[in-house]
Formats: sequence, structure tokens, C-alpha cells
Amino acid sequence: MSAIGLDNDTILQFNKGDESAFTVIYNHFYHHIFAFCKYLLPTVEDARDMTAQLFIQLWEKKETLHSYTHLRAFLFLNARNKCFNFLRDQKARSAIDKQLGDFTIEEQRAILFSEIESELIARLYEEVEKLPDYYKNILKLSYFQGYSNQEIAAMLNISEKTVRNAKSIALKTVKIVFLNRNTKMGITLSFCYFF
Repeated sequence: MSAIGLDNDTILQFNKGDESAFTVIYNHFYHHIFAFCKYLLPTVEDARDMTAQLFIQLWEKKETLHSYTHLRAFLFLNARNKCFNFLRDQKARSAIDKQLGDFTIEEQRAILFSEIESELIARLYEEVEKLPDYYKNILKLSYFQGYSNQEIAAMLNISEKTVRNAKSIALKTVKIVFLNRNTKMGITLSFCYFF
């Protein structure tokens, strides 16, 4: 994960208790942490609750987290620990301790892929948000809200061909920027997958 959209000034303001800086940090990390918790916990509601607790805890520790790396490490390590504690509370302690101690290689890999997937999804959202409004709205209607090309054309009073062309241009733009900025993530993902 890179610090795209999260500069040192924002982190410094967050350290000083600036709520708008906290909002920027929250928006930057939310999808990553929620996806990670959702993988480990039994329900989506549990993952939402856990994610909210983690950001409350982040705010309480704001003076001690002075870099992007510290913020990320704090959130992911605490997410893992709090999720495991939650699972221990839900089951007999000895049974869950054995389960956590006996993660297979496949389960460990699945956790890693869940973290990588959450990062890729969040980065994709970031790149879509940077598109001009026209293209961004068409992509959101299509891929995030599930509307067909025909439905989008009717909503925007344009032809179906125009919708297809706009989607194609927007996807190419996102793909180029995304791949250029995320070469390192692609290498990591490939390494984890093939080895």
C-alpha cells in the first residue's frame, strides 16, 4: 500500500487532533481494514463493528502514530489481534487457540490474499474517484451499482454506444494509471500466487 492521497501534513494534523485529517485517514484505510476483518470474522456486522472500534482506538492513539507506516501497522496488527480475541470470546478458549495455532499454509495464504485484495480494491476506488465526473459516474453506475448499458443510457439521455465508449475510455485510463502505480503490488501478488 502506498501513501497516495495521504501526505505527511495530513498525518501531522491528525497527530494534533484535527478531525478533518482523521476523516482523510479514515477514508484512506477503511476499505482495507473492513475487508480484512470481514475475512476473519463470521458476519459482515461483526466486521463493521470491529472496524469502527479500530478507528476509535486509532483516534485515541493519534499522538503516537507519526508516519504512514505506523498508521498502517497499527490498524492491521490491531485488526488481527482484536479479531482473534473476538473469536476466542465466541468459542471455547482451548478450541480456538488450537485453531489459531494450526493455520494451514492455505489458510495463511488466504489471509494474505484477503489483505492484498482489500488494498487493490481500495486503490481501484481511489483511481476511479480521480476520473472526470462524466466517466466516473458511468463507471459507478455500471460496476458499483449494477446498471446495464441500456439503463445508464436512459438515465443520462445518451445512446447505448456512447455509454460503451465512455466505459471503455474510463477503464483504459484507470488500468494504465493503476498498473503504473501498482507494479510493486502486482509483483507481490504474483510472488504469493506462484510460490
